[in-house]
Amino acid sequence: AASDVYKRQVWAALRQAFCGYGFAAGVLGTAAVLLAASFEGVLEAYRAGELAPAGHAAALLIRAVSSDAMALSLPLLCTLPYTASFLDDVKSGFIKAYLPRTSVSRYIAGKAAACALSGGMALSGGALCGLLALWLVLLPRTARAGAAEGQGAELAALLLMLLFCGALWALVGMTLSALTDSRYIAYASPFVLFYLLVILYERYYDGLFVLYPREWLDPSPRWVCGRAGVAVLLAELGALAALAFARAARRRLARL
Repeated sequence: AASDVYKRQVWAALRQAFCGYGFAAGVLGTAAVLLAASFEGVLEAYRAGELAPAGHAAALLIRAVSSDAMALSLPLLCTLPYTASFLDDVKSGFIKAYLPRTSVSRYIAGKAAACALSGGMALSGGALCGLLALWLVLLPRTARAGAAEGQGAELAALLLMLLFCGALWALVGMTLSALTDSRYIAYASPFVLFYLLVILYERYYDGLFVLYPREWLDPSPRWVCGRAGVAVLLAELGALAALAFARAARRRLARL
């Protein structure tokens, strides 16, 4: 059945995305950045005369996600797993042998889904690894294991925002690489666009807070629905990026 073929196509793309070295690099890189951003907090916990309160590891992680180091790394780390895969298939000639076994729509859908999920999971999975590492390091200096009140919901919301952000920027990189036929654009364009939006907000127009990437991880009170509003916006932007990739990929495949 057509639906079975579609599912196999998507699963094949997902296996390729999640089983490669790029995904491992994205997860470990995210964890390393968050740990580096939390280093001073860990030192303070060991220098303090009394034990840290419950949930101190989670508090450090939440603070690290909003740090400059994470902002600098986020649009790069999410592109490592799968963002250049479409262009790799085209330039290697693999796509000419593979397309007769499936349809263009199924191939593009599988690529978009794998790119979005692997990019998002690289960030959220790396954050979970960083949280586990912080918890283990701070365990001897924490009064009680576990999270503070309300921290669980905050962590879950933060992981969701990382998932959506990673998916969006990974799709942006894949789309622009398909348009420009450049593998380097796949990795560089999310970073460049990220900082163009930062500069636009911080230097020229501070009313455009909904397109300020740092607001997406740490929303200000100006958001009507808080994190829920951010999630809806990111889901919409991600859907638009996926549609843009589909159009760009069809145009690129038509030139083969």
